[in-house]
Amino acid sequence: MFTRPAHLHEIDLAESMYPGPSWKTARVNEGGQFHVVLVAPGEAVLRMSRTPEAADQLQRRVDLIAALEPQLTFQLPTALTTVLRQEGFAAVVQRFIPGSAHPPLTGDPHRLRALVTELAQVDVHALSGFLAQPFAYGGVWSDERIDSLLQMLPIDLIPPAKTVLARIASFDSITPSLVHGDLTGHNLHWQDSNLVGVLDWDLAAAWDPALNSAYLGLWHGEEMIEQIAATPQEAWRARIWLGTMSLESIYQVGLGENPQGLAVMVEKVSVRLHRAASAARL
Repeated sequence: MFTRPAHLHEIDLAESMYPGPSWKTARVNEGGQFHVVLVAPGEAVLRMSRTPEAADQLQRRVDLIAALEPQLTFQLPTALTTVLRQEGFAAVVQRFIPGSAHPPLTGDPHRLRALVTELAQVDVHALSGFLAQPFAYGGVWSDERIDSLLQMLPIDLIPPAKTVLARIASFDSITPSLVHGDLTGHNLHWQDSNLVGVLDWDLAAAWDPALNSAYLGLWHGEEMIEQIAATPQEAWRARIWLGTMSLESIYQVGLGENPQGLAVMVEKVSVRLHRAASAARL
């Protein structure tokens, strides 16, 4: 994970909000979509909004984590301060979660299934008002968005793309449960093969629980999905959702008008998309 030294104004902000941690030697992680994060390892984390839209959502996200904490057995980045609001900007100091990302394409499917089960048991009705909407990352697959996507695809990927998106539309009737929104990489912190905590709940929504298995399969290995998912039906839907994630990746790269980058992404995800389409036809 790329980090940089903190700017003076970031250090000053952290020290004014939460004195004590070693903010002067803290490092900044700029990899998040919504926030820049100043990390004082073992002590605390300062989360700063990137955009006015993220600033408007920060209090909701802090409230969500506070509501989730008593319902989950692993650690969450709960707030250590109130949310600071300025014009078009917001920040909060949060608890530091120890551990690191699990090595990719490995993992204990039983521990991963335990996480999926725990998330499914959360009462999403009690979280009303705190959750994001489904498809919050890229937006719903409207006709206009689908048309734009299909123009980015090589001819051989258009039929599987249509098949996957048509099947996803039929999942609207699935009883929703808590979906984290990005159960991959550095959002899960592990120590000695044990899950310590889960970060980055920005995209958490009441949605198809199969998405949790899909994200975990994406990081830990797709061959584990049947062992991770709660039921064979959820495993089947998870494989189709992986195809949708592939299409989202293509779409986001395509918006950048970078033909070479688009070709690389298409090559990277085409096999996964074909597998998802095969599952969708069942």
